[in-house]
Amino acid sequence: MPESSSLIIVFFVVGFALVAAEVFLPGLILGTIGLLCLMASVVLVFSQYGTSAGVLAAFLVGGLSFVGFIVWLNIFPRTFIGRRLMLQTRQPADLTAAAHQTMIGGTGEALTPLRPSGTAQINGKRVDVTAVGDFLESGEQVVVIAADGMRVVVRRKDGVESTPRTA
Repeated sequence: MPESSSLIIVFFVVGFALVAAEVFLPGLILGTIGLLCLMASVVLVFSQYGTSAGVLAAFLVGGLSFVGFIVWLNIFPRTFIGRRLMLQTRQPADLTAAAHQTMIGGTGEALTPLRPSGTAQINGKRVDVTAVGDFLESGEQVVVIAADGMRVVVRRKDGVESTPRTA
């Protein structure tokens, strides 16, 4: 095996290893060095073996990178480290925009100061809300007057209830 062939293989293997290590040591340093090693292996193939071998090497590096990425997407979330790094919980169904529409007209209590946004307890659920009009202190009674997507709008409950509307 000629010296240049072993150098090409070393760049190729080290490049893929460094790109894979980027998953565990983020910061783009190892991934960038790995990408440079992969490019160096392709450039060496071009210079040592000609254009047709260089194009083949470039397609090989690109194809293996694509296949490796697809395999990583399917296998990594099921590994010990993948389960620790990736979020496994799902968003509860009661936090959707449709659920917020059902809160219109509901009353509750401001849990934090609403200046103008904060958190309130509406119909027994903690909700991020935005107050209209005056800033409200925690503990004040509020009424939901609008819901637009994930935005819930409240105002101070003062005994005069207006008809609920959507924003």
